[in-house]
Amino acid sequence: MVDLPLHGRCFCGAIRFEAKSEPLQVSWCHCRDCRRQTGAPAVVWAGFPSDLVVWHGTPKDRQSSPGVTRSFCADCGTPLTYRDSRLPGEIYIHAGLFDEADRLSPDRHAYVTAKLFWLHLDDTLAKYDDDTRHRQDAPHP
Repeated sequence: MVDLPLHGRCFCGAIRFEAKSEPLQVSWCHCRDCRRQTGAPAVVWAGFPSDLVVWHGTPKDRQSSPGVTRSFCADCGTPLTYRDSRLPGEIYIHAGLFDEADRLSPDRHAYVTAKLFWLHLDDTLAKYDDDTRHRQDAPHP
């Protein structure tokens, strides 16, 4: 359990947010798209119900693949969020953006089959070959 709300911001502070619920999950992602979006060898996402995240400032959205929208700060370029049309009502925010990031402990790894070979996973977290949240079967719009 973490004290709520959780607070975060982009690098320049033009975009700020508050998450008013416990995360649905906190997951490492090793997929190529997340690596390319951030330039990092893996990322950690904290997922929340969309309606329980309050934004101050307006992130810029970009469709990165069919049904997937990622957002970033148009002023400083900080990657912010991931939304998937097959996960309605959920938003995933980069865990490192939170002021309380040390309280968001990852509980799983996603897309371990896409993991960089030189990155060794010596933890006991659950490891998934692909995504960690059940997506609706409906095709992307």
